[in-house]
Amino acid sequence: MALIATLIFVVLIAILLKFTRERGTKWSAALLLAFTWLWFASSRNPTDWLQFRGEGKGSADTAYDEGNPVNRALYTGVMLAGVIVLAGRSKRTTAFLAANLPVVLFFLYCGLSATWSDHADISIKRWFRGLGDLVTVMLILTATDWVKAFKWVYTRLACALMPLSILFFRWVPALGRSYSIHDGHVTVTGVTDDKNLLGAICTLFALAMAWRMIEALRTKGPRRKGLLIAYGSVIAAAIYLNVIADSATATACLMEGGGILLLTSMPRISRRPLLIHSMVAAVLSLTAANLFFGSSLLAMFGRNPTLTGRTELWNLCLTLVRHPMVGAGYESFWLGWRLERMWNYIPGVNQAHNGYLEIYLNLGWVGVALLVAFLISGYRNIVRAVRRREPAASLRLAYFVVACVSNCTEAGFKMMHPMWIALLLVSTARPAWDFAGRRLAGRGETPRESLETRDFTDALASR
Repeated sequence: MALIATLIFVVLIAILLKFTRERGTKWSAALLLAFTWLWFASSRNPTDWLQFRGEGKGSADTAYDEGNPVNRALYTGVMLAGVIVLAGRSKRTTAFLAANLPVVLFFLYCGLSATWSDHADISIKRWFRGLGDLVTVMLILTATDWVKAFKWVYTRLACALMPLSILFFRWVPALGRSYSIHDGHVTVTGVTDDKNLLGAICTLFALAMAWRMIEALRTKGPRRKGLLIAYGSVIAAAIYLNVIADSATATACLMEGGGILLLTSMPRISRRPLLIHSMVAAVLSLTAANLFFGSSLLAMFGRNPTLTGRTELWNLCLTLVRHPMVGAGYESFWLGWRLERMWNYIPGVNQAHNGYLEIYLNLGWVGVALLVAFLISGYRNIVRAVRRREPAASLRLAYFVVACVSNCTEAGFKMMHPMWIALLLVSTARPAWDFAGRRLAGRGETPRESLETRDFTDALASR
């Protein structure tokens, strides 16, 4: 039965990929490298796909510090190949880095923090892998048409990973399910190794497909019906996975992100900054109120007042902080004696289940300040894009809000996490390029894909 189901799903995935193919966009080495990195970031490590695991031996001493040489070699190869591609785009790469000083400073500080880590060698390796996230983002955003590059990568990921997650859960339980070490409870993991990560990719891919569906509704042509069916099928699969995974954070984020996506797609709202600010503030305030002051909404999403034990975990983490200004070092808090101490209280825990707290634990108040600076800069870039009704502006705002909200209960500001990569994608500033790929004079973002040559010339002259 599993073999038959696999064949059926392979055919379905092939059909989805065919119907959602963007005309005029061909795959390239850059897109393939970005797709590969995001594939593993959105699912599981290469050796886990092969059911071969060499990381650790199930103790706090080795569980998160050894790594796997096969995974390390593959990730290093992909990242170095990406660097070579970016070197060939030297002018665009330099312009991108110059336009995103907050991101550059954050990554530089992460690397510097490895020097005071108790496990400097491991911290440096993880920082090097974390640079792969930035390389992947730059491969997409330095493309001549970054919107088409984004569509190519994310559409293919969504059309493949969502159906595969259903296939694994229903017919290949060895790959699609996991069991709690505490009570043996079955959890849905799909293509990932954690239900919360599954919820994150379901949210991201559902919003991306909803954005593409809105685009399809505004167009006319023979492909419109097929596109709507294909996008709707992927969205339905993502919602189904969210329901069976019972991820309250993902469900809330999908509802909030979907609402923002729909509202900012309306010109009457997108052109009014006050409405945008009020909407974002309302969502973030509602989230903070429900998380930290309690509300009946917690019960609606299946949360207890302690957020399923998260508040106790947060308090325990804070007791182990030794250097509040600079933290334990990049990705170093959950190593050595701190991990062993935490496992004495909560066996198997490996994150703070709060992205902001995780930054504080690893990078201290300096890291938190740099993260906040990046978020403020990113929000300004996105609001500017929404006001100008630039391509993917509504999706960028939805992704931004979802990332901020989800990190209140999940640690998503970390290397190779799809939520962190998505946040980098939508928040960074994009120097404008003309059709030949040369940088335009002045500052700003990519002109709208729908502009005609005359409109493009007018837009350039107005800069």
